[in-house]
Amino acid sequence: MTYAHSLLIVLSATLENIINCDQGILGSKELLDGSEKNHSDETAQLLSPPHEYIPNLTNTECRDTPYSIEVSTITSPITPIAPPEHESLDIIEADLDQLYFDRVHPVAPMLHQGRYFSWSQSFSKPASHICLQFAMWALAAASSAHLQHMRESLYTRARSAIDALDHDIQSSSVACLQVAQAWLLLTHYEFRYMSYRRAWLTAGRAFRIIQLAKLHEIDRLNDVSINMAHPEAWAEAEEKRRTYWLAYCLDRFLNISDEWPLSLHEEALCIYLPVSESDFQHSRPVLMDSLYDEIETSGHKMLPPFAETIVLITLCWHSVAFQRTAYGDKTSPTDGDAWKRHTRLYQMVQQRLMLVSLPPSSPELHDPMRLFTNMLANAAVIWFYNIMETLQVEIDEEIILVPFYSACEIVGLAKPLTRSSFFKAHAFSPMLLYLSAKFLKTHADQLNTCVSASEDKQQKLEDLKKALRVLQGGNNLAMTYLELLDSDSDSFDKLCNLATAQGCTMSDATGQPEPPFFFDITNLL
Repeated sequence: MTYAHSLLIVLSATLENIINCDQGILGSKELLDGSEKNHSDETAQLLSPPHEYIPNLTNTECRDTPYSIEVSTITSPITPIAPPEHESLDIIEADLDQLYFDRVHPVAPMLHQGRYFSWSQSFSKPASHICLQFAMWALAAASSAHLQHMRESLYTRARSAIDALDHDIQSSSVACLQVAQAWLLLTHYEFRYMSYRRAWLTAGRAFRIIQLAKLHEIDRLNDVSINMAHPEAWAEAEEKRRTYWLAYCLDRFLNISDEWPLSLHEEALCIYLPVSESDFQHSRPVLMDSLYDEIETSGHKMLPPFAETIVLITLCWHSVAFQRTAYGDKTSPTDGDAWKRHTRLYQMVQQRLMLVSLPPSSPELHDPMRLFTNMLANAAVIWFYNIMETLQVEIDEEIILVPFYSACEIVGLAKPLTRSSFFKAHAFSPMLLYLSAKFLKTHADQLNTCVSASEDKQQKLEDLKKALRVLQGGNNLAMTYLELLDSDSDSFDKLCNLATAQGCTMSDATGQPEPPFFFDITNLL
């Protein structure tokens, strides 16, 4: 028996003993509930930011009363025990932390690593922080093939802990930043590994907590100039901004896919867009524009991937709102100010697409959020075409080449999406793959008349299905979309729309898509 194998046995036994001990540190349920006791070599090294970037908690941080065994079964998962058991537990916790920031954080970028590590090893943590930590660990375990057996137990503990906080609605912990973050992470977990309905209900809880915490007006409540002069205070405010924006994007994805009412509206926003990931993690104060200002000057500069996603999904939603308003209207959808606003939205997304477009081989696409932003921008082309079809706008037959080019782009982007760890893929990536595949499938006859025979459209469709099959290993949404695609069902059409635009032409010589060009929908009639 090797030393590594012996250590794994010690780790498993240690956790089991701790979980079942009389002190009730993690409750009585066994954490490692599977027979697998494997340990990932790739996560053996503890992730820790530079010491100078670990700030002290500020006075505005949520400071609810730490739980103890007398008042709750949820307490800090760390307790003083004799070596080597304590060291073994530390290794597992360090692995979970590293997995979270390596595989989960890139597509849910709201936590400041320095701030997290400043309290994560504390002996006695507030209940809200414990809820967040278990939610992080549940997603982290789910993102590792070797720790899958831990994810359900960690999720159950996170859910039980956060539900317990609701019993005391007067507590400051109910509307705490960490509670809002925990609810959002649980929502992402449930979308990936549980039912869509359950995840949607949990999302509603997250939205209400965020509203209660007034995160939508963080830059009205705080003195921005003071925060800019104090990196620690700025980092805390930026973490709140990112928590709000993550919820904002989720709210709009759900509204676009299922037409459910919005919870987080734009009218009351007083919050800046998020800065780059590097500036955030290094606590470098940077002042960004507001969402409104960025949309008004759309296309003048490229934003960090997270901010770019926020702008794109906002433009998407406004176009969705136009489609829903115009559908069934007795007047022509191209008449009036509404169509002019829609045209303006389209011009904005064209400009943004030109800024974010990258070839599938670009090393920048190793950033999961950057990859998702590119997919979202290309998916918009198909989405705009769907709107024109739905509203029966008279368009030239060759305009179908525009969404076809976009579908080809998404096929290319699906390859780096599945080549890297599929655990890193954005939770709503399957929606964009489905949108592209649905377009290729439902417009096959039209494409045959205007696309070169050398274009293997069926192979592109199969490539998208293959990508969905890969993603379904860590995302139930991929499984659902794949089943819908195979069932020839049109009942899910409302889920096949999303945002931003640009056109293409086909080369007479090769029949291959050429670099995209702008087309003006005001001249399509």
